[in-house]
Amino acid sequence: MRRLFAVLACIVLLAGVSACARIPSDSQVGTITVDPDSGAQTRVDAEGPKPGDGPDAIVRGFITAGASFNNNFSVARSFLTDSLAAEWNPTSSVKIVKREVSLDSVTTNIATDSQTVSFEIPVSAGLDERGVFHENEADTSATMEFHLRQVNGEWRISEAPDGLLVSRTNFDNMFRPLPLHFYTPDFNYLVPDLRWFLRTSSTATDMVRATLDGPASYLAGAVVSPIPDNTSLTPQSVTTHDGQADVGLSATGLDSKTRERIFTQLETTLLSLGSVTSLELQTPDASLTSGVPASTKTTAENIAVAISQDSLVLLSGNERKSIDKSPRMDGGKSPAVSTDGQSIAWLSKTNKEINFFDRENGSSNQILVGRNFVGPSFDRFGWVWTVDRDGSDLLAVRSSGELARIKLSFVNNKDVRAVRVSPDGTRIIVLSHSKDQSRMDVVGISRDGDNKPTKLTGDSTLKVATGFKKIEDVSWAGSQDLAMLAARTAEEPAQPYIQKVGGTSEALGTVSEGVSITSGGDTSSVRVGTRNGELFTYTSGSWQRLLDSDIRDPAYPG
Repeated sequence: MRRLFAVLACIVLLAGVSACARIPSDSQVGTITVDPDSGAQTRVDAEGPKPGDGPDAIVRGFITAGASFNNNFSVARSFLTDSLAAEWNPTSSVKIVKREVSLDSVTTNIATDSQTVSFEIPVSAGLDERGVFHENEADTSATMEFHLRQVNGEWRISEAPDGLLVSRTNFDNMFRPLPLHFYTPDFNYLVPDLRWFLRTSSTATDMVRATLDGPASYLAGAVVSPIPDNTSLTPQSVTTHDGQADVGLSATGLDSKTRERIFTQLETTLLSLGSVTSLELQTPDASLTSGVPASTKTTAENIAVAISQDSLVLLSGNERKSIDKSPRMDGGKSPAVSTDGQSIAWLSKTNKEINFFDRENGSSNQILVGRNFVGPSFDRFGWVWTVDRDGSDLLAVRSSGELARIKLSFVNNKDVRAVRVSPDGTRIIVLSHSKDQSRMDVVGISRDGDNKPTKLTGDSTLKVATGFKKIEDVSWAGSQDLAMLAARTAEEPAQPYIQKVGGTSEALGTVSEGVSITSGGDTSSVRVGTRNGELFTYTSGSWQRLLDSDIRDPAYPG
């Protein structure tokens, strides 16, 4: 056991000295067996305290046993005093230890019958109390302090921080990402809200309870739930049999449309488990086995626009098609296209104007003038979004010139490089640079009854891809993923990645000299434009060149 998560191996008892220890990057507690359908953990081997263990062994054993969550973390609780064991909340937060790191300091203070053990350790990522995943910036550390006293002659932890400290391997074994779903305010689309859940047999129950608690903070006010406040599970757990999940809710007095929307919301959420194939919803007033249709994907033309020979063109598969009555770009760049494919906006050569082209009537006009805009982005309601690079305000404008100005408070005078609205219109991604560090924030959009944007929502933004030093470009790749050109160090060239909103990233190989990235409804339509005008698409795990000259700034609807 001593080699497992050797957090305090260098403590010198009774000497009061500081030391450092190396933490194994992939340490595990015994063997973990997982049911591929339910994700349920069936066995984890972990050892409780041994007679005569000193404070260092007790703290080390407690941290190690946190990877065993059978019987409500009973092994980990055995290292605690009875009073603390009843109060300790292991899932209030999760901290993931950086790979191959050293403790900055480990100190002990000795008293007659008590001892304090504290240390500071770099952490790469974690979960908050609602299971929302976040990566940490490179220099993030966690300070942990434990107080111990003797109980019947044996050391036990009397004070400890809530939450878990785990290696990345143990985290992956313990947790799985699963999307909850909430509606757009018009109830036409379901918006994923990715959370991380323990791999237990009660995951279905945990997912429904999390749905009843509402969306993550960054989505609050941008999405809605038809489930009334203070609704509870009745009975207190979700039962499953032969692929069917049975869910009972306490809500009464619901009309049929509301019940059907609740059914669709919970069914879509639970189907992501894999082991659930159908749902029966029980309320005091009715029983449902079907709901009202709603989609997790918006309807958009699977055709990209680009610029070729200073004109707008359409890209369909490996074909380039001219656009009737296309205006001359005059060095314009960064085109964006509406979800119906009929409207195109672009940034002028000087970055001072946003221009608009209506394919139906062939007219074009200038719709916004400023100082130094970033490339535009269309939402599904026809608003064109941009921002001046100083990050003072987000701007949304209609073809008529109607303008919505929205405060962008979290950027703090950083250099904004891109804004992209999600396909469902509920979220916006803001890419900014500060000194030698890129930052991406996802935040919700609040709208009035006419779908005009009014403000950004939520108590805070969701920072994503913080493990990357630089990010050159980003695009939505469906409702849950981002396609980005990024590098983990300042020296490396940016390469394509898929980044889950509220999750982890996946590398997509290499493309030389990539400068722009775009995607349609999913990751299969990712395209990268290069500095010399080549265009590549990601197909069957590799990059294929589609067009080899004079094609720049490809963009799918959005």
